[in-house]
Amino acid sequence: MFMKQRICFGLHPLSLPRLAVIAFCLWTGHTHAQLGNRTVVKFNLSGIIIKSYTAQYERVLAPNSTITVSASYSPNAPLPFKQALLDQYGDNQDARRAIETTLFTKRIATLEYRFYPAGHAPHGWYIAPFVRYANMDVSNDYTYRSQDGRLHQAHLEAGFNAGGAGVLLGYQFLLGKRLGLDLWLLGPFYGTNVKAVFNGTDPYWQTLTNSDITRMKSDIDNTKLPLYSVQSSFKLPLITANLDGPYYGVRAFGLALAYSF
Repeated sequence: MFMKQRICFGLHPLSLPRLAVIAFCLWTGHTHAQLGNRTVVKFNLSGIIIKSYTAQYERVLAPNSTITVSASYSPNAPLPFKQALLDQYGDNQDARRAIETTLFTKRIATLEYRFYPAGHAPHGWYIAPFVRYANMDVSNDYTYRSQDGRLHQAHLEAGFNAGGAGVLLGYQFLLGKRLGLDLWLLGPFYGTNVKAVFNGTDPYWQTLTNSDITRMKSDIDNTKLPLYSVQSSFKLPLITANLDGPYYGVRAFGLALAYSF
């Protein structure tokens, strides 16, 4: 008769913590190998054309996600889509002067979470919900020709803060081991109401007639800006225009040079 023997392999209880440590080290080493370079710093090249300078920091959190922080500064930048506005209103000389003299100084901070569906962060296609805060100073020359033929010009200035949120679609790829490009394809955003108060003075206000003032006020109040309303008041020589509307726009067709480490 044969005796069946059961052979058992056991682990000493003291070895379990050691195995846990070894397993954790193997897992973190594997994850780090998957992630590769985990930090990316970038500078927006395309923004230079419109006098907007943006620096960005991106940190990999997991194979399919990153967190990104960016800061932008635009000193005395022209109106967005300036040429399109000139094409539409350029036949009106007063409108042309207003468009050509409008300048923005913008300071913008943006925080975004990037999701990389392929799981190769920070490379490949990504979808990025984001929030942003903007602080802006705006200046503009409002011109008007009175009934006596004199050209009046009031230099208006305003400042305001705004916040918004949106979603950006983009693609980031490497040119080598360290260098890469980040392409921002389309990122609409919408946010809080903007309440900007423009103040300026007319150096020739004493020559204005009541009819001139009425026509000037009507001209300002009937300014057509999508989703915005404009209301003016006159306490000559002071001219005030109140702009009220949402903070909205699009982040699109941006190209940033990236360095990863």
